Amino acid sequence: MALLPSKTYDDVPERPFPASKPRPPTWPLIEHEHSPIDHLVQHPIPIPPPTVNIKVKPHGVILTKQEMKKMRRQRRAAEQQDKRDRIKMGLLPPDPPKIKLANLMRVLGNEAIADPTKVEARVRREVAARHEMHERANAERMLTDEERRDRRIYKTKVEEAKGIWCQVYRIENLSSPSHRFKVRKNAQQHHLSGLVLTHPDFSLVVVEGAAKALKAYKRLMLVRIDWTDPGRPRQSSVDDDDVDDENQSGPSRAIASKQQGDESMDLSSNTCELVFEGPVRDRSFPAGSVRMESCPTDMNAKDALGPKLAGYWDVAKRSVAARDT
Repeated sequence: MALLPSKTYDDVPERPFPASKPRPPTWPLIEHEHSPIDHLVQHPIPIPPPTVNIKVKPHGVILTKQEMKKMRRQRRAAEQQDKRDRIKMGLLPPDPPKIKLANLMRVLGNEAIADPTKVEARVRREVAARHEMHERANAERMLTDEERRDRRIYKTKVEEAKGIWCQVYRIENLSSPSHRFKVRKNAQQHHLSGLVLTHPDFSLVVVEGAAKALKAYKRLMLVRIDWTDPGRPRQSSVDDDDVDDENQSGPSRAIASKQQGDESMDLSSNTCELVFEGPVRDRSFPAGSVRMESCPTDMNAKDALGPKLAGYWDVAKRSVAARDT
């Protein structure tokens, strides 16, 4: 029985039915004693939004490039003026003259005229010493591999503190080894975690991480990768001219057959589509882990995603149905 059989409020009687009399079977369910509508009000449990843990520090004044250059110029001029004042007051010794081959005669004068060969050799040694000191200072400021890695990890943690985001991609055909390598390797390089599912109908890529890393990964998936190019075929470790097909071992034959399959791959209509993008409360996969699974059925794919992320598969299936219609 429907709440309103004719789907209009004309079914609602003008006068309320007496409570002492039983209501007839044809009475609308909205006024029936078994109606799901009552005087009680349901208060749902409030669920915190995904961005409740995001802590964004207030930024300072953002300067343009011209303003940054101007401030740097003013700061360096103030430092130079302070140094000149200290030299005038006798607090610092004056800097030795910076002699070059261009100003050799003007700085040394009579000494350069008396023995020009000796003076030129001395000037060249001073120029080489200044260059060596400059290179040494640059090498000391340069970060080591460990410091560079620690800085990269620190920046990743700072970006992740702003919030974790998730992206879901649907790829028509992910059978190319080149495409699989790019999808997985770039996700690991951007410190993303996720799952790559291969299915007979399509493939699903789920990645999660910082918003800045996902921005670069999104450009990779939708712009940079040419999904219609299967890539270079894999080179077999056994030369076909030296060994006949009937004399090849099992692994060699498997490599050759796989190479033939890659060469016969038709990816002219292969595409990649972003089906979901949004913030999530926590990571669903271990950080830095991007695993690949083959799922022959929809049930296997949903089991691999888990009950929390199984809806991504339904969204991808609906996008396929909407595109076909």
